[in-house]
Amino acid sequence: MNIAVIGADEESVHAIEQAHRLGHRVIAVDNDPRAAGAEAADVHHRIDISHADEVIEALRGEDIDFVMTTPIGRHICTIGAVNDALGLPGIGGESAAVCSDKYEFHNRLRNRKLRDGHCYLVTGSHPVDPSAVDYPAVFKPRYGSHGRSVHYLYDEDGFADLQAAIWGPHETEAGTGVSGGSAAEFARNVKLVMEERLRQASPEDDPGDEYIIEEALAGTEYAVDGFVEGCNFEVILIRRKTLTPPPARQAVSYMVIMPGEDGRVEEMIRSYMGRICEVLGLKDCMLHADLCILGRTVNAIEISASPAGRHVYDELIPMATGVDPSEQYLRYMAGGSHYFQPLNMKRMMLRYFDMEHCFVHGIPDRKTVESRLPEGVRLRVWHCNMKLLDYLGSINDEESLLRRGYYICEGTSEKALEEAAAVIRDSFELK
Repeated sequence: MNIAVIGADEESVHAIEQAHRLGHRVIAVDNDPRAAGAEAADVHHRIDISHADEVIEALRGEDIDFVMTTPIGRHICTIGAVNDALGLPGIGGESAAVCSDKYEFHNRLRNRKLRDGHCYLVTGSHPVDPSAVDYPAVFKPRYGSHGRSVHYLYDEDGFADLQAAIWGPHETEAGTGVSGGSAAEFARNVKLVMEERLRQASPEDDPGDEYIIEEALAGTEYAVDGFVEGCNFEVILIRRKTLTPPPARQAVSYMVIMPGEDGRVEEMIRSYMGRICEVLGLKDCMLHADLCILGRTVNAIEISASPAGRHVYDELIPMATGVDPSEQYLRYMAGGSHYFQPLNMKRMMLRYFDMEHCFVHGIPDRKTVESRLPEGVRLRVWHCNMKLLDYLGSINDEESLLRRGYYICEGTSEKALEEAAAVIRDSFELK
């Protein structure tokens, strides 16, 4: 079969390798001539994947059987457009658009009583009255993000200052919109306010972008990995997050939730995600979701009709469940035998190196780390990219965390895994 991969960065390589192992031909689309997935594929079309029409035309002549989704952000819309234009199975354009648009996503769920709180669209010509928002609240780009330009706001003064910093003061006369200022002046304002704010989530706010501000959700955050077979949702893995404090609130650790240990949470997630998939029209796709649970209430933060990145879909899930999502998706879409239910669950933890505001004066090797781990804990993966005398600053976004490296441990209990994380951290010499 001919399989398309749209967006061929390093995170696509695992899926491409699985496709080759199963005997498929892979056609990659990515604008980067040196993209890792492009080099691994059989054919590479060098096209900006945000240009859906160009991608469609390039793939029209390749006799594509289906698109293999890999970790991708807002350009899931291009996959939906390709599927619609070429009559392929998988997520459609409308569903993909809702998943990638945080404002539409929030409103679609809220209208069906599947999301609490309010969400407001914020642009240079459409300011929001700070007093209308219940705080704390989260300000973030309407499309995409990966943790960039995300601000956790505690009060209306903070939101008013942020709006003024990005777009300048708003005129009071109706219809005048934003005060006249050049794009360069706006950009300087952004840079200045970011330099003044300790631990602000990003200096990348763009006055031309659209943003949302939504009331923050209380509760414990989980990540869910699953598959929609036809229109039926199947859970593959549930992960509980450990987050940095506001404003960044980046996930620095995922703890695998073992089946049966918290049946109430499992059942709530299954029921809730089933309704979400129905409302959004999701079908024949892998997905991952960020959820917040408080008591008996579940709220979706974001959902993507693609597998999770950050070393989850290609490493953590196969190790923890015995199921390789890419392999099974390929088998399913090719009409072969497949399974998405976990086969042999293992208690595991994926953790990124989350030290802050220090220099690295000593880095342990893998054997040293393994010799210090608590009884019953096994180090399964170790990737440390830090070097001596590296300065570890604030964890502001996904990139500032992932470039340091990560590790995966298997253990007999959550307590043992948490103790292992402390041991590993203490094995570094930091000043």
